[in-house]
This record gives sequence, structure tokens and C-alpha cells, in this order.
Amino acid sequence: MRTVDSVKALLADSDPAADLVGNPARRQRDLEKIVLADRTDAAVPRPAVPVLRRKRLLVPLGALAAGAAAALVFGLLPGGTASTAHAVTPPLLSYQAPATTTPAPQLLEEIAQRTAALSEPDGPDAVLEWKEWSLFTRIDGNRVSSRVMAEDRKVVIHADGSGTLTRAFEGEKGKTEPHERGLYPDPVPADPDALRAVLRRSTPAVDDPAGAAEALRGLLRAQALSPGQRAAVLRLIAALPGLRHDGTVVDRAGRLGEAVSAESARSGLPSRYTFIIDPATGRILGDEDMLTESAGALNVPVPSVISYTSYLVAYRR
Repeated sequence: MRTVDSVKALLADSDPAADLVGNPARRQRDLEKIVLADRTDAAVPRPAVPVLRRKRLLVPLGALAAGAAAALVFGLLPGGTASTAHAVTPPLLSYQAPATTTPAPQLLEEIAQRTAALSEPDGPDAVLEWKEWSLFTRIDGNRVSSRVMAEDRKVVIHADGSGTLTRAFEGEKGKTEPHERGLYPDPVPADPDALRAVLRRSTPAVDDPAGAAEALRGLLRAQALSPGQRAAVLRLIAALPGLRHDGTVVDRAGRLGEAVSAESARSGLPSRYTFIIDPATGRILGDEDMLTESAGALNVPVPSVISYTSYLVAYRR
């Protein structure tokens, strides 16, 4: 039995996400990261042996919603690792309180109306670029280390569905490979109810803030949305329970946007899911997951951002 399976079996009763149904696309993305991270620091020599014989485990903290594996790994870390984890969690963004008392759903509806009226170039190819962040912990024999993994991705998709994906971890040379079709039909509907139905096919909990965040990440990484589609996305977000307007914020790419958020414990720990929106274009500039009440077995402070994505480019040519 693999190390992670043994740990899961031992602590199954304390798994806060034992009854969750994972999303296939999310599992695939996490698996890709694990495979890509098959390396150690250059200063540490290692024998050329297969990965499966090295008893090494690499876990992205941002994948907390997919299960309790990350929590279990951090619970096993030896003394001193806690300070490492605390050091690498990203700083919280600074929000400026809203200038008005406009409820978040009404604010998004106003932005959606302006967005739907926009006219933009439409071509056969879609170009997408984004940066995503995750905290990884590596267990390699008796050696344990944690570090931030910031990854840049660029996707070019052609009219026939073919395309390329270029990805690079920060400070490393990019790797280009064929792009695989996304989970959703292209184009997705520009009606919020029809869009919700499409997203629900792969993410049944799309009406929950955690589920909506997961579904929209998959969509925004696969399609360059038209103004009408972006308006539908905003109306879908506006319907989330407990949605609030947090005010204006400068995102991690230096852009000013309006931030709305909602909270959910579906991942196993109470978390806040934030969307940063360009009020002029209706584009999602970024999304963030933040622990709000408890870190469970994770050696991170509360509150603490455990993952974020900055959407940098999305257009058709």
C-alpha cells in the first residue's frame, strides 16, 4: 500500500472531506503538477531511480477541496516545518471598503448589463494566459521541504479544438505540449441558467461558492469568453448564497477591480472564495481561496490564502 493510502486509512475517521465527490478535471490538474514536480533542488544529488521507489509524496495545498491528503501531510511534518509553511503563504490583499451600500448581486447585475453591451473582435483562435499559485510539500525519504510553486500558463486554441499549452514554473524554461479539450462545450451558453446547467454536469455543487469557484476555474482556463458569456458568469456568481461586496482591490497583477466573496465549508475547512472583477469589461481578473476560521492540521496562519489565480489574457484573434 502506498504511503498516502496508509495514512488515509489510519486517519479516515478524521478526514473532513471523506464524503466529497472529486472533480475529474481537478484530479487531472493535480496529477499533472505532481508529475511535473519530479525533481529536487539542484544542490541535492539523487540517484536515477524510478519515482515509485523513492517514497516521495508531493501535495499541493491548493488541492484541499479534493480531499484531506494535504492536511494529513502537514500533520506529519517534523518540528520546524510550521515556520516554513507560515513564511511561504502569500500576503493578504488590501481591500478598500465599498463607496456605496449597493448589494453585491445588484453590483454584478449592473456590471453584467454594461458587459453584455460591449462589442469585441471575434476570431477563430482563442488565446489565454494565467498565473496560478500553490503551496507544495515534498516528502523524500526522511527529508521534508515546502515551497511556493508559481506557474505561468498560456493556451492557444484553434477553431477545430486543437491547440497548444505552454507552462513554466517560475524561473524555469517553459514546456509546450498539445492542448486537450476542456470539459465544457465551446461556446458555452450566454444565459446564466443554461450556463449553470452546463457547469453542473461536471461540478454538481456549482450553486455552492466552493463548487462555483472550481467550475469557473475550469471554464476560464479553457475558453475566451464573449461579452455575453461573461455577463452570464457574473449573473451566476450573483446568485451565490451569502455573496458580499468586499470593495475595490488591486490584484496580484497590479490591476484595480471590484471584489465579491462568499463562504463555504464544503472543502472541509471554512473558506472564503473571492472573485476580482473588472467593472468596465466584466472579466474575472482573479480568484482566491482563503481559510477563515481554522487551518485544521495545516501549519498555516488564519486567515491564510491557500491558492490564487490571476487571469492575465483572454481574447480571440
